[in-house]
Amino acid sequence: MVHLLRDSDAMTIYIGCPEDRSRAMAEFYRDLLELQLYEPYGNLCLQRRPPDADYIAGKSTDGGSKLRLGIGLDGWSDDRPPRWPDPEYPQQLHFDIVVPDAEAAGELVLSRGATLLRDQGDFRTYADPVGHPFCLYPGTVDRPELQRVVFDCYSPRSLAGFYEGFLGVQKRLEDSPAWVELDLDDDDDLPNLAFQHAQFRATRFPDPAYPAQLHIDYRFPDGAQAAIHRAERLGAIHMPPNEVTSQCYADPAGHPFCL
Repeated sequence: MVHLLRDSDAMTIYIGCPEDRSRAMAEFYRDLLELQLYEPYGNLCLQRRPPDADYIAGKSTDGGSKLRLGIGLDGWSDDRPPRWPDPEYPQQLHFDIVVPDAEAAGELVLSRGATLLRDQGDFRTYADPVGHPFCLYPGTVDRPELQRVVFDCYSPRSLAGFYEGFLGVQKRLEDSPAWVELDLDDDDDLPNLAFQHAQFRATRFPDPAYPAQLHIDYRFPDGAQAAIHRAERLGAIHMPPNEVTSQCYADPAGHPFCL
């Protein structure tokens, strides 16, 4: 069974940051992941292929990558920015990025304002210019790839089960009590989702004392109502409406997402 995320703009990952750092953050991820920067509705977004005029007009018919990044749109709190590995200032989610040349990529991100947090041997963990951790892995790829979005949670197998039902995923690349990875790579356009055991202050979106550092918007061909039914049946909680959408939920570990 192919996963349910088959719209042309199926997944948008929003990376929170202070308003005055949003341009620098957009340029940081543009350069790291070799993406196109564009500004639909005045927001800073990134994607693999250049968008056409139809998408910028809001018609979502550009035929570009299913994955997009949004920068500085929400989810940031100056009260409690991430300070990995301190569980009082948690990362909640982070990116695993595969690059063709880890040394060159490391030099690039450091020159753009990143900080090396830890050399893990096979890979290195950095913080982006506002503190979000991400990992760089060497790999046999032609260009940088966002390979995984990793969720911190208490029970990886439990949270993986939620996303299997929600996204219609059936393949686990890895499955252990401390780490589960779900395969979304049937079309090489979306990152896999991984879940790792961690104990930390869970988000209580929209409380700025318990912020959501990153969150994901999902779009499905069968529409929001079908996705809402799946999410609620599997244990998601409807969050208070905000200025952007009334369809915001929290997964069973508290990570917010929108439909």
